[in-house]
Amino acid sequence: MVENNSDSCNKSNTLHWTQEKEVVSSNRPLMFTFALVKHLPEPLVLSFAYPVAFFYYLTSKRARSAARLYQQNLKAYTGGKCPKRISPFSQILSFSMTIIEKMEGWLGRFSYERLVFHEDDSTEFLQRLDEGKGAIVFASHLGNMELLRSMTSFDRTGVSRQIPVTIIMEMKSTEQFNKILMEINSKAALNVISTSEIGPASMEKIQDTLEAGGLVVFAGDRTSSNANTRHRCIKVPFLGKEAEFPYGVFLIPALLEMPVYYMFGLRTKNASLSPKYNIFVEKSKIDLHCSRKERDGRLKELCAEFAGKLEKFCKEFPYQFYNFYDFWRKE
Repeated sequence: MVENNSDSCNKSNTLHWTQEKEVVSSNRPLMFTFALVKHLPEPLVLSFAYPVAFFYYLTSKRARSAARLYQQNLKAYTGGKCPKRISPFSQILSFSMTIIEKMEGWLGRFSYERLVFHEDDSTEFLQRLDEGKGAIVFASHLGNMELLRSMTSFDRTGVSRQIPVTIIMEMKSTEQFNKILMEINSKAALNVISTSEIGPASMEKIQDTLEAGGLVVFAGDRTSSNANTRHRCIKVPFLGKEAEFPYGVFLIPALLEMPVYYMFGLRTKNASLSPKYNIFVEKSKIDLHCSRKERDGRLKELCAEFAGKLEKFCKEFPYQFYNFYDFWRKE
């Protein structure tokens, strides 16, 4: 479906992220957590995140190592300013709380009033949706965009109409957790397309969503899980080192010719028993209306802009990055 003119990625001896075990790989602790979320008050449930995080901290060497590597790179990139201390546990704790918050979102327990908007492109973005116009959103594994997706299923968007949403993301890394979400709310499985399954039929669905004034959301920070296409990537600096981003994910917006927005949902405090979420919306400045000859250059600019947004918010919210693998590994 997509033509790739980008450089092939170099190989290394470390594992690709798809070959790593899922951080939350067992159904039992997830089902137990869901039972707590369903029957107990939120502050009490979130307090359970501390022992859960400590358990994963002790038992997952991969999560500890990946968190430490990311934080060390961030600290070097910021000249020692951020984070103030290297703490893999803080990152794992934040991730544990995010799991609980995602469950609450699909149970319909997270209100729109707990979202904190800023003076960025949020007003323009919401106005566009109010006018029935579609848009493309780039999200990531920094923060909690799943929480916002769950809120659209309850029409808690701040927009006067129902917003259709189609999500394009890798499903392999969260397979067990996705099963739990579908048990909580069947809508969690609706309009989700795995990037490894993109084809003519899914492109038609994407077009339909945009023409209906909806959102098409891409997770832009993971290369493909498909062994045949994972080498198709764009290499740009991230936190001072070259990293790989998925070529196809950045190509599709160029083919669709729709405005691109970057959106992040980040907890106001890394660990809070009654959390609010910062919502940041920033519009891309890259013009994707170009000749085919210029296209790869523009895609690299778009990818670099996205990586720059990740860097910006990693510095502000250093423990809310949930890619628990070597992000700088070369495939």
